Amino acid sequence: TWSLGSTINFGTKYLSYPDSKITVYNDKYPSLYVAYRKTFGSGDSDLHSDLIVGQLRQRASLGNLGAFSYKVKGGLFLEQKNISFIDYEHFNGNKLSVSPSTNYLNHFNLLDYYAYSTNDKFAEFHGEHNFKGFFLNKIPLINRLNFHLVVGAKGLFTGDRKPYSEASFGLSNIGWGKWRFLRVDYVISKGGINQKQSGFVFGLSLFN
Repeated sequence: TWSLGSTINFGTKYLSYPDSKITVYNDKYPSLYVAYRKTFGSGDSDLHSDLIVGQLRQRASLGNLGAFSYKVKGGLFLEQKNISFIDYEHFNGNKLSVSPSTNYLNHFNLLDYYAYSTNDKFAEFHGEHNFKGFFLNKIPLINRLNFHLVVGAKGLFTGDRKPYSEASFGLSNIGWGKWRFLRVDYVISKGGINQKQSGFVFGLSLFN
């Protein structure tokens, strides 16, 4: 397998000092990632594949309204062939009640592992809005807890299956004093093997 990729951060500025250079990212613009992956070397040319991937990602601060984050990723196999399953495009699923990552834009919460792996075109979307204290700080007594309201949506589209989607409602910044790193979400999904699912997912909220 051979791959080549590059990331472009739009609106980036640099602060130059005599002995260092500091990168200053601009959250008004997304970062763009493009990549090409080729598999080759097999005696059977039908197992060779060419994949092109593009991704946009951004986290934007909205002042008192909190912060909005999203990731959009899409890809295309230049020729759909009966390649080895290991060379399919695989998506980060989860069948546990615990989030597999502290970055919730990198995975689905209730998707079966390998259920949507594909050798066809695909696209996925992950978005969430952390309202911080915009709503909960206006509710007496609740405002003392200093919890953050988080809502999210995810979608997965492939050329050979019906779409998969998730919606989530959760609380982050859960804890005591300065130790506020817990998060809990209630997730509802549609599509996949079980068609409709729902449940709680517990995790960490290191990126508030």
